[in-house]
Amino acid sequence: MPLHAEQFFTSQLQLTDGTVIGDSYYSTPAPGSPLRLRIDFTRTIRVGEYDGLRLQTLHTEQGVLDTAILTFAAHDTFRSRDAALGRKSGDDGYAVIRDWNVSDEPPWQGAATTKLRRAIEQYTTLWFPQAVKRQQQAPEERPALTGHPAAEPNGFWLTDPDFRSRLKAATRGVLDVLADCLDEDFRLLQALDGVRCQSGDLLGIPDEFGALVEAKTAVEIVGGDTGSPFDPAVAQALVLLDQRPVEEQERAVRTALRRITSTTRSHAPTAPARPAPPPPSAGRTR
Repeated sequence: MPLHAEQFFTSQLQLTDGTVIGDSYYSTPAPGSPLRLRIDFTRTIRVGEYDGLRLQTLHTEQGVLDTAILTFAAHDTFRSRDAALGRKSGDDGYAVIRDWNVSDEPPWQGAATTKLRRAIEQYTTLWFPQAVKRQQQAPEERPALTGHPAAEPNGFWLTDPDFRSRLKAATRGVLDVLADCLDEDFRLLQALDGVRCQSGDLLGIPDEFGALVEAKTAVEIVGGDTGSPFDPAVAQALVLLDQRPVEEQERAVRTALRRITSTTRSHAPTAPARPAPPPPSAGRTR
């Protein structure tokens, strides 16, 4: 079974400035430099089993200058998957992927890669500071797609009704996007992972509140009946849904979208009813 390495590096890790050859990613973060970055999967003692990523800085003449290992376990890459399956540290299959399955699904399906991406960025900053400096010199201005600035709440967010309404609208916006972007190569958990990192640009919500939108979206998708996104049943249901056909995932998202839309409409303020006209005054009596 292939590792679907190109999809993992370009879609999951969002590494788009290099080239994937076989199961390895290569790039030149600083053009004109003799240094190269290579990322590939680290093998365990078992054939076809991998427990992390290996990052290497290569010199075109001197070879390998540095190697760093990022394990899936240390970066919580498969924590949700393993928790849903009841796996703990030390159990067979914990925090690893294998390419010996017969399924066409990528073995890393359900990976949460936010921490891995952050670690790769830190490594790149250390070895390729010129590339980071060049990116910072010309930041891209990207207004929020909502048309509203990512304004902070007025005081404590939970007591600000306007901000709570914006959080709900942001959740509805995420569901709307998910309903149209899911396919066999871009499934539910992959699409959900990282929503919190895009909240300022895409949803008009400050980045520090993006996790609330991500959590609320997850709760809505799995049914919306539970009171808390911290309920283990939410994570388990989400992981199980991610393993179902993409048509079922899309159906669950659209059902959640209809539910939250109808709830929003039912809670919309209505115009006050007109008061009944006063009864006619009684005629004068002599």
